[in-house]
Amino acid sequence: MSTTLAPAWAVHLPTALETRVRVWAMHDPGAPWPSARALSALVAGGAGRDGPPRTAGAGRGLPLLAAQRLHWCGLGLEIEFHAGRDARVECNLIAPSWDELAAAPTDEDAWWELVDAFCAAVDARHGAVVDGEAVDPQEPTAAGVASRLRRHLGLLVPERLVPTVGAAADAYRVLPRSGLTLLLR
Repeated sequence: MSTTLAPAWAVHLPTALETRVRVWAMHDPGAPWPSARALSALVAGGAGRDGPPRTAGAGRGLPLLAAQRLHWCGLGLEIEFHAGRDARVECNLIAPSWDELAAAPTDEDAWWELVDAFCAAVDARHGAVVDGEAVDPQEPTAAGVASRLRRHLGLLVPERLVPTVGAAADAYRVLPRSGLTLLLR
């Protein structure tokens, strides 16, 4: 009997119920809704749909909620989009707990490539890796990064904010397609 071991992951984030990549984007009224772009990017990254999409709203204009269940590397994922104020859209990539992610038959690089594809597809401005917590829709300032780091497991920030962090966090990974950097405390 052979046992296949999951590839080692260099970081462990203490998520209990879910690992949520929660980012904020701006929606141009003439552009496709971000869920369509994200779904295309995730399918190109190896994810598959599980069932029909879900939407809620008035039937015209932006939906209040759009969601789609997916599967990737034997894991159940979900994408979820909430229309905010002032053309802001909260975009979520939801995965199982970090322990389940790390035990999947894939490696950490593949996970972050999928996250980067998601962030790039929705043109994410900033966000966080959370265990369900809300993320401030306002773009972080250099002065505000430290307080956000205390509230979240990791932050996704534009590259220009990385030098302002100092010793408060490590720039763990650059996501090249989206232009965001993952900061871990």
